[in-house]
Amino acid sequence: MNLTMQISNRHIPLLALFFLMVITSPLRVTFADEQPIAPVPVELGREVDFDQDVAPILKNNCLACHNSKIKEGSLNLESHVAMLQGGDSGPSIVPGKSDESYLFQVASRQEESFMPPLPNKMNAKKLTGEEVWKLKRWIDLGAPEGKGLTNNTVVWSTMPQNLQPVYALTLFPNESRFAVGRGNRVQVISVTSPQDVSELIDPELPAAHRDYVNAIAVHPNGRLLATAGYRTVKIWQQDAFQILENAHLNEPVTAFSHSIAGTKSAVIGQTGRLFLGNNEGHQILETSIPGAKAVAVNEEGNLVAIATEADVKIMNPASPESTATLTVPSPVTQLAFHQQTLVTAHADGQLRTWAKAESEPTWQESGAAFKKSDAAIIQFNPVAENQFSALSADGNAAIWDLTNRTAVRGWMVPAETTKLCFTEDLKTAATVDKNGVVRIWDANGKQIQEILRPASTEKAVKDQERALAIAKAQAAYNLNLVKLGETDLKQREEAVQKAEKAIEPAKEELKKVTPPRDEAIAALEEIEKKLAEKPDDAELKKQQEAAQKKRDEAVAKFDENTELLKRAETTLQLEKSALERSKTQNEAKSKQSELSAELVKKIEGELKASQETRDKSTLSAVDLAFEDNQQLRVLTSTGTIEIWNAITKQPIDEFQVPEWQNSLGWIPLSGDRYCQIRTDGRIVKASLSPQWTLQRRLGPANGELAITESEFVDRVTALAFSPDGAILATGGGDPSRDGELKIWNWKEGALVRTISNAHSDSILTLKFSEDGQKLATGSADKFVKVFAVESGEPFASFEGHTEHVLSVDWMADGLTIASASADKSVKIWDVQDGSQKRTITGFGKQVTGLEFIGVTDNLATCCGDKIVRLYQAGNGRNYRNLSGAQNYLNAFDVTEDESLVIAGGHQGVVRIWDGKNGQLLQTLEPK
Repeated sequence: MNLTMQISNRHIPLLALFFLMVITSPLRVTFADEQPIAPVPVELGREVDFDQDVAPILKNNCLACHNSKIKEGSLNLESHVAMLQGGDSGPSIVPGKSDESYLFQVASRQEESFMPPLPNKMNAKKLTGEEVWKLKRWIDLGAPEGKGLTNNTVVWSTMPQNLQPVYALTLFPNESRFAVGRGNRVQVISVTSPQDVSELIDPELPAAHRDYVNAIAVHPNGRLLATAGYRTVKIWQQDAFQILENAHLNEPVTAFSHSIAGTKSAVIGQTGRLFLGNNEGHQILETSIPGAKAVAVNEEGNLVAIATEADVKIMNPASPESTATLTVPSPVTQLAFHQQTLVTAHADGQLRTWAKAESEPTWQESGAAFKKSDAAIIQFNPVAENQFSALSADGNAAIWDLTNRTAVRGWMVPAETTKLCFTEDLKTAATVDKNGVVRIWDANGKQIQEILRPASTEKAVKDQERALAIAKAQAAYNLNLVKLGETDLKQREEAVQKAEKAIEPAKEELKKVTPPRDEAIAALEEIEKKLAEKPDDAELKKQQEAAQKKRDEAVAKFDENTELLKRAETTLQLEKSALERSKTQNEAKSKQSELSAELVKKIEGELKASQETRDKSTLSAVDLAFEDNQQLRVLTSTGTIEIWNAITKQPIDEFQVPEWQNSLGWIPLSGDRYCQIRTDGRIVKASLSPQWTLQRRLGPANGELAITESEFVDRVTALAFSPDGAILATGGGDPSRDGELKIWNWKEGALVRTISNAHSDSILTLKFSEDGQKLATGSADKFVKVFAVESGEPFASFEGHTEHVLSVDWMADGLTIASASADKSVKIWDVQDGSQKRTITGFGKQVTGLEFIGVTDNLATCCGDKIVRLYQAGNGRNYRNLSGAQNYLNAFDVTEDESLVIAGGHQGVVRIWDGKNGQLLQTLEPK
């Protein structure tokens, strides 16, 4: 038998399957489709090259069914070695001999079974004559090895600026900012001031990634981000602060201030040593002016004014020996330069302006003095063009228009107030008093908030309240299981009693039918004895027949009752076993319920302790400044920076700058920088919004930019930090082949675990449970699965979606999972028993995102039909829709209290809604 016949016989089963496909396929295969394909020479101007000419043919038409994961006919075409090894039919290529190469024979349709078969699910096409010629020529040249079809070299092209679709968007834990991927860019945007945008840049690239950002995860500490692209994950960090400069006057500070725009700062000590700072650095001058009460510097930095008890001296720092002296009618308490004018605030409450003509050597008072009260002005700061705020010792607060010399706004604050600041729009003010209490005031001078306690104590209470809500939900669930178990136990006990009662009647019935059976058997035996003596006796034969019938009936009745008794006894044993199982299960349920109740009591105690700690704590604020029109920064005497939402009184962040302890106050500078002034004369300049920096790359070898060698086989499409922030989970995979699920020690850049065979297609979404012990995943294979994080073992699998699962989320209590799918539905799953609790439909397109809201069962979704919908998961009720989006929505997030919903889509536009009433608040176009 020749080689051709051997090959054909080996493929008889495959050939039969192929013919079955042809017969049953709705697509028509013509006779011409199965005719041999003649090679058509191609003028390349060079020899055929595997990588340029042959690899694309195999990739487009063969590789889907002949790769390392799927080896139809045991044939893998991904590498030269694999092709030489071949499959069930032997080597697929014989170098130098195309006519003897099985791959060429079936691809050119000279030998069955033809490759690719027609029709096929992969939409592969039969080769053209030109492709057949390239394949033949390559083999005849000796099939020189190329880089192989598994070569991962990627040739990148620059992403067009107009391609900025949003595929990833997530809020920070404190909900003051959100991170969004727009094309290959990653931006961090302030919720309260959306024009405040931080751009993340890979130092080796013009953007964060080379290609689309598919997923973003924010670390629980809010200082780290993970972003995902093609075969790589990047870890970014933003420090809470960055020390920019240190200086020391080596003497106690008596006064400090800044220029109108915040580009210059001035600090003076008790002997007259003067610190002057700008964006480039600082200088320290010896002015020999002791006992300064106030100091000011102009925007150009060429004028400094120093007030003492007796007068005001004005100098140019470049020539401090040339000093002008102003004789003032009353002691000056505050100073400020406004354009070419010096404004002095006095102990008698008066405000005066001074000017100097270029041709005149001295400064002269210009215009009449003006005041609002007789009390000393203790703070005087620029707040707007031609407008300054003034705070008097008696609690008079005002905004002065220097052009008209009138107070455009004024109100009373507590007399012990020491600091006053305003938002940029002047609609909100904040004060701090000598006791460290912060108060918030509206435009009408009405107090709207009071901040008495440190942010850390407020956050501790809030965290305990959340933990208690979750614990109570779990306790209620476990208590319900106990109640259901008690009902089941009662039913089992009743079943045992019923089974026991059925035993006696069965025994009695068996007892009744036993004697008739015995008698019938004995009677038959007696007749048979007689018949043995008289075998021809017709009468005896009739008696035998009647006795046999009677015996058979008696025996049948006996057997029937015996079986009934056995069934009754078996039923009793089964019911007793079920009762014992129910008791065992109920004991476990009761124990779990007791533990849940104990946990509730424990957290209640911790909450009470946190509340007591909070109520005993004091804020000890010494200075403050608005970051934007809502966020307020507070500096404490210990060097702690607290950030609050001044409108909602919610703590946002808290961190300590060790260099800022023993603080007198700070000087707000431009660019979100501050000069902090310490009691010992130390001056520390810091940025409170440092740039995001790339810390490491996960996946590529040695953390390099190149992805030729990477732990990831394809795009990383899902990311999540564990609740404790220790590990990072990544999801992705080889489309249509494998779902790739990995657990990383992101700090070390080390792969902790790969969960093999997690899914049969790409993982598109993943989420840790609240306790961090389980990981839920959703995949293009239409399954939702849950894995134990510690072991990687599968915990549960949920089947029901008919298209890709695009998003999953846990209810806070860990008992329920929700999933969103391209099949235009949301499904609610019971994690404990694996049941599908509810399906929510009515979506116009694919449901691309899903989030449980806070600790409730309220659920938010975003959809390709441009609508964000809010539901109650318990009953499936759609209670609010957020409209206004103009394009397909891909990603979104929602705050814990449902106050804000943020979503982005295909065109890169991000919209922010009020989640409570559905009002569209902001539309942020890509730039």
